Amino acid sequence: MQTPLKFLTALVLTASAFSASAHGMHKHKPLTFEELPKICQQYFTRAENCYKKAGAKSDFQRNNTKFLFQSLPAADLTQRETMCKIAMDSFAEKTRSLHCE
Repeated sequence: MQTPLKFLTALVLTASAFSASAHGMHKHKPLTFEELPKICQQYFTRAENCYKKAGAKSDFQRNNTKFLFQSLPAADLTQRETMCKIAMDSFAEKTRSLHCE
């Protein structure tokens, strides 16, 4: 359970550092899947497949992933790649607890 908490903390700190406040996120045009860096596309595809398999028990993680997606428009390309790499690197812990991979 500590790894998801670490991931959430890192995500919040990253979003804060990049000035991606809730107010700031809404100032940016939402990104399409095709506009995302490759690592983000891989992460969101992996996450969605896992969440579909895990069902309702993945709601907390699904909401974290949704927050990440909503944060990306406020970040530049390098920041987007970094944020998605952090998410991808911590995803193995989620898959163990959700038994989806």
